[in-house]
Amino acid sequence: MDNAHLKTFIRYVSLNVAGMLALSMYVLIDTIFVAQALGNVGLAALNFAIPIYGIVHASGLMIGIGGAIRYNVLKSRGEQARANTVFTATVLLAGLFAALYITAGIFFHENVAALLGARRGTVPFSMTADYLRVILLFSPLYLANNVLVAFIRNDGVPSIAMKGMLTSSVSNIAFDYLLLFVIPLGMFGAALATSFSAVLALLYLSTFFIRRKNTVRIGSPAGAFALWPLILALGLPTFLVDFSYSAVMSLFNRLLDSLQGTVAVAAFGIIANLSLFSIAAFIGVAQGVQPLLTRAYSKYDFHTLRKHFMYAMVVLVGLSTFGYAIFFFFSDAIVSLFNRDDDAALQTLAVTGMRIYFIGLFFAAFNILYSAFFAAIERPRIGLVIVLLRGFLFIIPLAVLFRYWFGIEGVWSSFVLAELLTFVVAYGLFIVKFRRRYVLRAEHTTS
Repeated sequence: MDNAHLKTFIRYVSLNVAGMLALSMYVLIDTIFVAQALGNVGLAALNFAIPIYGIVHASGLMIGIGGAIRYNVLKSRGEQARANTVFTATVLLAGLFAALYITAGIFFHENVAALLGARRGTVPFSMTADYLRVILLFSPLYLANNVLVAFIRNDGVPSIAMKGMLTSSVSNIAFDYLLLFVIPLGMFGAALATSFSAVLALLYLSTFFIRRKNTVRIGSPAGAFALWPLILALGLPTFLVDFSYSAVMSLFNRLLDSLQGTVAVAAFGIIANLSLFSIAAFIGVAQGVQPLLTRAYSKYDFHTLRKHFMYAMVVLVGLSTFGYAIFFFFSDAIVSLFNRDDDAALQTLAVTGMRIYFIGLFFAAFNILYSAFFAAIERPRIGLVIVLLRGFLFIIPLAVLFRYWFGIEGVWSSFVLAELLTFVVAYGLFIVKFRRRYVLRAEHTTS
């Protein structure tokens, strides 16, 4: 039985991690190409704009995962008609968010650029506004991709979800090269490349609906709007993982800009995008194991639930250790990929920052899993507490205070301490709210 559990875990998690890493390549590849094509100024502009991409992406995850969790619970209990209504409600909710983002892209993209910290009248500001306009106008693609990936995964076909995300990543490389070097469209081209690759991913994912074994269907719209609060509540912890990252990224941009200007923002651009890539692996583990946790919980099979959770913990230890080793020992070589002009200040700031900042990966991995775990068992409020602690309540005051006390090194260190403090709280909540009640009971019944 344990071998069967392990094989199922490996199938779901490995495919989802690969898919999330592929999806995060959107931003990482953009960053490398923009750095090589436009230099430090382009790198800084992209870093100002990325939080909006993160917010759009987070919205799609919130809607998709929130709907998919409820869908999976109802499907597991044999209530397929109600499950299909959940899918309908999810699609309609994604449409509402898409309309809001398109409106912002048409009328308010310059205001959003200023809100994110780009200074009006500068080259980074115009580049940031160009990028934001395209990303917001193409937001329906990103939302639709995230919704489909979540439901496809929860319908038991994680390989299709992974291949869809891989399609977007691979095509993004080709479009980036075309629109930044062959047809030099600047920051507008970088955003357009990301959006075109999302089109191809959506086309591939749409083939899921012509499969005979597909159980996801558009259901009756009756009662769909009433499901929106539950969908948002279940997906909110997932949303706040990415949203908080975007908010903190914007704050860090402002703090670093006040210390050493564009070069510091560019250095953080390198660190932030590498961090986003690493966090994507952790999210991939959490999202990959989520359907398994939800399925076991809905059947009251706490022994299986415990097994899958422990497998996820082991994988995260390995990923965070491997990731930090790479970033520590190869930091110079990694930063050089982004440093087109061999700027000594950029090299020093980014290398030092990587070696400090990425210590926090060890704790971030577990915090993301704990948050996703509580959402998977329909306890989103606890997951929300964890996300709020790491995303807002700890890191924001720490970053502001450490900036004034310790300078740039203090800004890097604030991330580490915030994740550590959150881990202490998250582990305590897990022990008190779940382990004593369910896991120990499972151990007793199987001993």
